[in-house]
Amino acid sequence: MMIISVLSFFLLVILGHYFAWYLSLQACPRLKIKKYWLLAIYIVITTIFLSSFIYLHQNDGQVFSYIYFVSAVLFGLLSQLMLLGVLYYLLMLIARAMVSIKDLQKKYSVRLAQIFILLAVALFVVGTYNAFYPQVKNINLVNWPTELKGKTVVQLSDLHLGAIYRPNYVNRIVKQVNTLNADMIIISGDLFDGSDESLQEFIEPLSKFSVPTIFVSGNHDPYVVDDEVIQTVLSAGLINLSDSAEVIDGIEVIGFKYSGREDSDQRRAIANLDQTDSLAKIVVNHVPVDQAEAKALGADLMLSGHTHRGQIFPFSIIINLLYGRFAYGLEDYEGMSVYTSAGTGTWGPPLRTLFPGEIIQFNL
Repeated sequence: MMIISVLSFFLLVILGHYFAWYLSLQACPRLKIKKYWLLAIYIVITTIFLSSFIYLHQNDGQVFSYIYFVSAVLFGLLSQLMLLGVLYYLLMLIARAMVSIKDLQKKYSVRLAQIFILLAVALFVVGTYNAFYPQVKNINLVNWPTELKGKTVVQLSDLHLGAIYRPNYVNRIVKQVNTLNADMIIISGDLFDGSDESLQEFIEPLSKFSVPTIFVSGNHDPYVVDDEVIQTVLSAGLINLSDSAEVIDGIEVIGFKYSGREDSDQRRAIANLDQTDSLAKIVVNHVPVDQAEAKALGADLMLSGHTHRGQIFPFSIIINLLYGRFAYGLEDYEGMSVYTSAGTGTWGPPLRTLFPGEIIQFNL
């Protein structure tokens, strides 16, 4: 799955540069005088974005953090020019089969390209807002023990704290979550993204959660070296679960250690696991796989993240192909409820086209 995802990303990006360039030239014919300079600028934006991303995963530096943030935002805008460029190109192919090319160029192509540019900018603005301002989503779960009726569990996922999502962002999310008056908070992986090697500044805002908060790591958390993530979450008072269980307020939460993006077909040895069937159980696995293992443990609910709901169209199509019906949302697996979150933050460019990030409130 990883190879498919990476190859798809690079193929779409490489081809995308041409279509963003093509759309820009059509919208502003004067740019054709410096057309190769424009293409070079687009390529430089992507190169700086990817190279600074790689650098920050190996090193630490405030200057590179700023460079990464700016280039990530610009790449978000470029991604929408790529998408609208493809749509414009296809529309031109269809139109040219119906109208003479000369008439088309005079009457329609420039104005239509300008409209598509404005649409790209609009999608960028809305997508940026969606990235930084996640929405609360309420889900009612039925058939839970009577004694748990009225309790609420909040799920956060994929915050990707680091060079883009800073402590002030965490403070805002924590404040928003605390107003929900939940009984428990579960962070289902990728709390950090590895773009910041020093996490001390996140301890104070993370410690402000007003109820017991469980953390289960994802695939990005290990990018931070020397157990910095574990030290940070423990210092903030969070409960770290890694192939282990914890009983909180009558609910047993079981956290799976991240082991890959595909079904592992394993049966983990879970530390502190309650051996009776007296407790309601929630299994947390960052990637929406291993549902059979969660079911075998007697889970009533399995929580995952990782997919971001595709985050930026058309990657949602690829995500749906990879994870099927478990790519996003509430599903049933042999009587066990399964929920895959769209994520609270973002990976890469701070952009979410079509759908905002989410904070899930489960009402039992």
